Amino acid sequence: MHKIGIIDLGSNTTRLIVMAYEYGRCFQLKDEVSEVVRLAEGVGDSRTLRADPIRRAVEALSMFERFCKNTGVEQIIAVGTSAIREAKNQEEFWSALRRVSTLDLQIISAEEEARLGYLGTINALAIRDGFVFDTGGGSTQVCAVRDRRLLRSFSVQAGVLRFTERYVKSDPINKNDLRRLREGAQQAFAHLDWVRGGNGLQLAGMGGTVRTLARMDQKQRDYPLDRIHGYVLTRNALNTLIEQMALRNRREREALPGLKADRADVTLAGAVIIDQLMEQGNFHEILVSGQGVREGIFYQHFLAAHDPPYLENQRAFSIHSLACLHDYEPVHCAKVAEISLSLFDQLAPLHLYGAWERELLGYAAKIHDIGVQVGYYDHHKHSAYLVFNATLLGFSHREIVILASLVRNHRKGQADLDEYAQILASDDEIRIARLSALLRLAEYLERSKSQVVRSVEVRIQADTIQIVVHTTGDATVEIWDATRRAGLMKKAFGRNIEIIAAPML
Repeated sequence: MHKIGIIDLGSNTTRLIVMAYEYGRCFQLKDEVSEVVRLAEGVGDSRTLRADPIRRAVEALSMFERFCKNTGVEQIIAVGTSAIREAKNQEEFWSALRRVSTLDLQIISAEEEARLGYLGTINALAIRDGFVFDTGGGSTQVCAVRDRRLLRSFSVQAGVLRFTERYVKSDPINKNDLRRLREGAQQAFAHLDWVRGGNGLQLAGMGGTVRTLARMDQKQRDYPLDRIHGYVLTRNALNTLIEQMALRNRREREALPGLKADRADVTLAGAVIIDQLMEQGNFHEILVSGQGVREGIFYQHFLAAHDPPYLENQRAFSIHSLACLHDYEPVHCAKVAEISLSLFDQLAPLHLYGAWERELLGYAAKIHDIGVQVGYYDHHKHSAYLVFNATLLGFSHREIVILASLVRNHRKGQADLDEYAQILASDDEIRIARLSALLRLAEYLERSKSQVVRSVEVRIQADTIQIVVHTTGDATVEIWDATRRAGLMKKAFGRNIEIIAAPML
């Protein structure tokens, strides 16, 4: 696989991601490193970078470059954003960088920064219409999205480091500073009259601040899924976090679960900026993106043959990518999917499910065996672990729990769903049981991985579901094993299960 390193020099933090990929087939995050350099520290209205922040930024960039070279990264793309593009003394920065590094750092415009953030988010979240924002250290970018395409963008110098230095002069923040901070955010977005919620328009957010706020909310809720990407942060929760941070000094804020010490001084300003954007557009929640500018650069590279460079169906692609990364068996999985979906379609009068459940069942069939790469014994549990920790694009947290549960249940036993009660719907337990039963039956009807079962025919009777198996050879083992494993289906559908071979013609 190819390896590419992508570096984003921001006003507050410098980050590196390393991606391994095969063009058009699969990709995987291999490493991630970040360093708080505070490049915009002390800049104020002078637009002059100070010596210490330049030194910190250059040291981080040089370290990231050496890391990439030492780990076999074939190509490095590095970009600089708000702080460096606005600096009057850029030449001082370039001189310092050239002394220790050969890195080709590209300074991107505010419009390009917004576009790259949009690309990272639109490929990662299931958002078709709405708005995408990125609040960084020096600025905030907002994009309007319609039918997944970038309609227009806006950039303003409202960043967490910039606003903290400008407005936060007290610790804990006093009422006057908090008022000035809110007024500053209001002024920043005063002319942004095209950002309005309603009519199904979503608001998606990226950047270190929104991820930090999401993590803090998860800690307070005892959220069972260790996953920020795809998390829904409500405005009520955001306001609670603002109140908690405003009442504490920096040392006390550092003790708040989910708030890292190096962000304890700037996160309040970021939260107020985001809250004002929600107020302006009348949004009640944010869909949090774990991907942004760096991933946008990667997608632009990975999807260079596409215009625009985004995945047409990121859900299907990420499932295929996950399957490929774990050396799945395409023919076997295709047959399991075929049988599962045939059972699903024929049993529709009983389960009354639709296209959404059918889609999830098909995806689960494709990745049900990926845990075998970890080890055969308990591979169904390994598969579930891999699903929970995979880069699955476009899936909600509820869908990820369902997918993980289906692959966990495909072989034997049943996943304990109690810990995910706050994520799942009230009827998901029976939904998961029924879909798992179909996947399990299909798996055992493909027991020998020889595709001996040509098709299945379902006959729904008063107290029995009869499944007639049409074969291309001897399916004795498959029918025997499927019959032994039919207990979950009997329980889930409330009927006896009878599996028989069709008469040979």
